[in-house]
Amino acid sequence: MTQSKVIGITGISGSGTSTVAKILEEQGGFIIQADKLAHAAMRKGGAAFSKIIKTFGEGILGEDGEINRRTLGALVFGEENKAKLEALEQIIHPHVISEIQSFVKKTKSSDKYDFAVIDAPLLIESGLNKLCTSCWLITAPENIRLERIMTRDKIDPETAKRRLQSRPGDETLRPYVDVIIENNSDLQALRQLIQNAKHSPQRSEEA
Repeated sequence: MTQSKVIGITGISGSGTSTVAKILEEQGGFIIQADKLAHAAMRKGGAAFSKIIKTFGEGILGEDGEINRRTLGALVFGEENKAKLEALEQIIHPHVISEIQSFVKKTKSSDKYDFAVIDAPLLIESGLNKLCTSCWLITAPENIRLERIMTRDKIDPETAKRRLQSRPGDETLRPYVDVIIENNSDLQALRQLIQNAKHSPQRSEEA
């Protein structure tokens, strides 16, 4: 019997969508991570590499000839750099969306996995939510998000704040989702919320 359930998970940086995706993978899901596909497209020889260099210049290259994502991030993140971020997304997203559509098509006709999961920060904005049977918003208080971003990316508080400010907040996403998970507790609590959400279309789940 083939599976047809596709869970889309989204949330702004530091919310913990990757952690949720990992737990869903442990529970039988096939995970499609937009960020990993975007990073692959940005690598030397990748689908978006040349156009990114043409747009932002060779100054974003590291000594190894690859795009230095931290250098590029300093150019595009922040309220004052929205146009640059949009330009970058217009280069990368068509490739990522095409890859995700292909993965979803393959996994929906497979009996190897119980369900598919699209982990995408821009799930709603890109229209990928239309491929999903259920859309989840992962959220957390700002102070927790900032701590996670600083630890994950090894950056200072000001840079972390700029990352958060580069995206619209949760309120713009809430109307498009049917499950909301507040990821502000421990892993055990998060696992239980995820298990509940898989079996119940509750609009709100809180730890």
